[in-house]
Amino acid sequence: MTDGGRRDRVPGRESPCRIPQIDPAFPGHSVTANLKGALWIVCSCAAATVMTVGVRELSATIQSMETAFARSAVGLVVIAPFVVTAGVRTLRSRRWPLHLFRGLLGVGAVNLGFYALSKLPLATATVLFFTAPLFVTVFAGPLLGETIGWRRWCATAVGFLGTAVVVRPGTAGFDPDMLVPIASSVVFALILIVGKRLSTTETPVTMMAYASAVAALGTLPPALLVWVPPSPSELLLMLLVGVFGTARTYFDIRGYAAGEASFVAPFQYTRILFVALAAYLVFAELPSATDGLGAAIIISATLYTAHREARLARARRLALGE
Repeated sequence: MTDGGRRDRVPGRESPCRIPQIDPAFPGHSVTANLKGALWIVCSCAAATVMTVGVRELSATIQSMETAFARSAVGLVVIAPFVVTAGVRTLRSRRWPLHLFRGLLGVGAVNLGFYALSKLPLATATVLFFTAPLFVTVFAGPLLGETIGWRRWCATAVGFLGTAVVVRPGTAGFDPDMLVPIASSVVFALILIVGKRLSTTETPVTMMAYASAVAALGTLPPALLVWVPPSPSELLLMLLVGVFGTARTYFDIRGYAAGEASFVAPFQYTRILFVALAAYLVFAELPSATDGLGAAIIISATLYTAHREARLARARRLALGE
């Protein structure tokens, strides 16, 4: 022990918290928990980009409602083995009305989202999808009873200012289709709110099972209205959209389970970079200056909100002695 009462470090006996752990999902790589979470989120963004490109490619010959059904049907097939493994008991729930409501919201979100991807530049649609956290703030007070402080309201207002920069209402650059991804974000925010309420009693597998079943059934009737028998190449694209769309959800779950939300959340915005690059390489689309400025404002507002909420959560835990 040194004169100051501090123990000298003994070689080979470093603090356990400094020893990186090996994640079997990334064999051979030593990573911290937060870095593991970030890697999962980046994988989620890459998967979402593949899905996005697939939806746009299909839109040349297949209506977005048919693609939405294909994505939902494949998602149901992918989740089925997890339900079988967990057992039939995982489907038992007394909160089936909320599950049904959440599933119907998912039907609306996927149809609105896929329509937006088929009509708008991919970068523009993706930027507007990121308004969902802003609407979560709007709904959290009346639907969850959360107290929203003035700083969070100010950040939300700034985020909506960024949305206006992208949409440019009242100008020659305004496209009514830009309202569609915003509507999709509103519905997705409600999905998050309902999911938060369900998560107090339901397991993730139960929630995904009900959501997938309702989405597959709910997207079928609109798809039948515009159904065109897909070619083998279109079937392959539909399969890719469904697989990568479901993989994105799984990667998100793993990412937020592995790392702190305040650390991993910013990596969600790599999706904009991936989509912008893919849009340029595949469709020769370049993001506009207003897309870039609006994205910067929206991202700054949502990151500030996430950072502040994380600080408040840590303060609450310290106050409770956790």
